[in-house]
Amino acid sequence: MNDLSLDCLTLPDIGSADLFRIAAEAGYHSASLWVQEPALYPVMLATPAMHGEIARAMADCGVSLGNLEVFNLNIDGPIADYEPALTFGASLGARTATAINFGVPRPDIVERLAAFHALCAKHGLETLVEPISMGVTRTLQDGVDLIEAAGVNAQLVVDCLHLIRTGGSPQTLAAIAPHHVGYVQICDGPLVIAPDEIGPESVANRLYPGEGEFPLTGILGVLPPHVRLGVETPNQARLQRKLSPLERAREAFSATLALLGEKAQ
Repeated sequence: MNDLSLDCLTLPDIGSADLFRIAAEAGYHSASLWVQEPALYPVMLATPAMHGEIARAMADCGVSLGNLEVFNLNIDGPIADYEPALTFGASLGARTATAINFGVPRPDIVERLAAFHALCAKHGLETLVEPISMGVTRTLQDGVDLIEAAGVNAQLVVDCLHLIRTGGSPQTLAAIAPHHVGYVQICDGPLVIAPDEIGPESVANRLYPGEGEFPLTGILGVLPPHVRLGVETPNQARLQRKLSPLERAREAFSATLALLGEKAQ
């Protein structure tokens, strides 16, 4: 719990500076920022024009910036177009940046990951690759294969939702070499869901730990000790009940704390 991150998608209705303030009040020690267009929710987007406000909030609250989200390798433009966002995030002290492969399969995706990794390294950032159920790189093994083909020192983001929605399990995660796993995003949900609900679930309808059927204790039980944890639980039902961002952040923190207590037993 020393570095549990409040990942920004958990609170899609607030701006970046407020995210750090709420993270501090709720007990988190870090947060992620969405620094690259298009943002899933416009208010979440952090831009260089906000640098001063975000830096002041971080300093006032004592909450650090962990991960930068999210950079699609599968775009028409050059990877170099991501440099301003990476420069901005690195200037705020970010440690990692997440790449995804969303779109149609393309033959140059390995080279594009290598280029992204080089750009991140230039700014002192570590590269993360997140397999997503709606993407081309879907499973953990897909992610490992892409990293190894690119010959880069990158690690996986294991999003519990995408792990389960691609047929994965704790055993699937345990089969991945520990050095490939760098970050885990915690959420919960039903084990089975209609295929056309997977997209909306991932961006708006996740459950908090303990509210669903995901084998979260088993997932946490096979993680290498170095892995950092983030909470990613956008939940439209709580928004509709008009729970404040702080109430939602606190509920997610408490639920994750209870989950980690179960894992420790």
